[in-house]
Amino acid sequence: MSGPGRKPLCLHTAPMRKFASMGGEAGTARQLAGLLRGGGGDLAAQRVARLVAEACAGVGPAESARQCAALRDSILQLCEDGTLTPTEARLLCREIDGAQAAMLDALSSPHRVLDALERALSDTPARDLPELVVQGALSADSATLLIGENGKLVIRATAGLEIPPDAADPRSVAHRALAEGSVVEASDTENARAVLAFPLQFGDELLGVLRVSSRTAWKYSDDEKRFLRAIATRAATLLAGDDPQARLRHTLRTFESLIEASPLPILSVDRNGFVQIWNRAAEELFGWQRHEVVGKATPLGSHDLEEALRIRQEIDDGRVIRNQEVRWQRKDGTHLDLALSAAPLRDPAGAVSGSIAILVDITDRKQREEQVVRTARFREHFVGIVSHDLRNPLTAIVTSAQLLLRYGELPERQARVVARIAASADRMARMIDDLLDFARSRLGGEFPIHPRRIDLRQICEQTVEELEFAYTRQVKLEVHGDPWGDWDPDRMAQVISNLVGNAVQHSEGDVEVTLRGESDFVVLETHNRGAPIPREVLPHVFEPGRRGTDRSGGLGLGLFIVQQIVLAHGGSIEVSSSESDGTTFTVALPRKGRQKP
Repeated sequence: MSGPGRKPLCLHTAPMRKFASMGGEAGTARQLAGLLRGGGGDLAAQRVARLVAEACAGVGPAESARQCAALRDSILQLCEDGTLTPTEARLLCREIDGAQAAMLDALSSPHRVLDALERALSDTPARDLPELVVQGALSADSATLLIGENGKLVIRATAGLEIPPDAADPRSVAHRALAEGSVVEASDTENARAVLAFPLQFGDELLGVLRVSSRTAWKYSDDEKRFLRAIATRAATLLAGDDPQARLRHTLRTFESLIEASPLPILSVDRNGFVQIWNRAAEELFGWQRHEVVGKATPLGSHDLEEALRIRQEIDDGRVIRNQEVRWQRKDGTHLDLALSAAPLRDPAGAVSGSIAILVDITDRKQREEQVVRTARFREHFVGIVSHDLRNPLTAIVTSAQLLLRYGELPERQARVVARIAASADRMARMIDDLLDFARSRLGGEFPIHPRRIDLRQICEQTVEELEFAYTRQVKLEVHGDPWGDWDPDRMAQVISNLVGNAVQHSEGDVEVTLRGESDFVVLETHNRGAPIPREVLPHVFEPGRRGTDRSGGLGLGLFIVQQIVLAHGGSIEVSSSESDGTTFTVALPRKGRQKP
């Protein structure tokens, strides 16, 4: 209680924030006092239970205890102030204690359930299962195991409160569950608020009933029902295990269930080749129903007769086959590529009496493998056509145009036409190079690079000079640090030409190129202040076929190929673009190129 030097806890302090939502410094306690005086103890008890449940939700036992203690202190403060009598304060505190105990009991319920399940699945005999039911189910105060004998129910074991004499009568809830073979739930009967009966079914046999009752709860929670169902299943298994014949039947049913539930086709044939087992997956894959094949010769015609005879001989010799690729026929005449795993079956004397096989459909995989082969052939043909058959006539066009311009003494108008032909042919040659690079990267080939020790500054200066001449524009080049490294000079020139060429084409102002040598990397940056790359295009700018603007020419492969060249050297490339800062491409190249394995 409170006294000199002790300040009582108030409802607005940190642990009481959930209670304080009702308003006022002592709002919760005052409202409980009003409910107690105006509506009686039952109404106040219901309100206390709800308040405690809300306050303890989602917190641990320690925090729950602190919040309930704070509520008690607030009620005692009202008693000291004269708002409540000591009797009324004690009544509310007892209700808080009861609600807190119920909450703590609920918080520990999952642990009790897990402990009960663990014990049930160990060596616990069937007669001890009712005790585990009472321990694991919070609502249950009585549990009984009843065995069916000659159409009647006989009590085998019980735990908790005493059950009424009519709990095993023909009109009882337990008897209904046995007769119907399903779970029966009833309320306000057999001297209990809630009665739940689970039939103990093992295969096709009904062995008895697990009856659970409660005199306090009107309904069992879903978690409790799942727990009780698990105990009932365990009870049925233990009761059936007392009979050797039942164990044998259970083993056979389990074996049959596993075969039928298998997602893979399983079939068995005897020594004469007659089908003995044909599961549902085999029906779905091959098209024949079970009644069409069982007891008859297997209808699966092999694509390779010699291979089929060899497999049959290996089985007859007692050997196991694993992942043997075969091609068998479906009912509609189509063929399937399969991976076959088979093992011999033996009779009691040890002789091979047949075989059992599991099959995996690998038709899609085989088709993908064939597609890969076709793609490789197409790649070879494509690269050959582009690099030889197209490049030869294009070279003739370029050479002829250059000869005409140099020695043809053409009039100005005709010279402009020939110059346009030469320029277009050069552009086509660059497109062919891009197509070849794209084909190598997309069709499974290595992106070709030939690194050697080079000065990247020299490559930059030569490439920038050529671009300045071609576009009659000035490009600012700055070099800082050591620019030497192991790279492919032709590919580096291609990277610089694409990036700087794009910057020149898409801007009117200055184009800046910076080459910066760092410890292990050399960084190349190109910057322009032209129109920014659209926001929706920026994340996909390195994808093939993407163009920054509608005015961009070519095949849209330039930045894709730049990225592939950089990646082939073990480097990285990034882009940023905005109205205020312009567009910057940043390439980081390791000085030591990536070594091929």
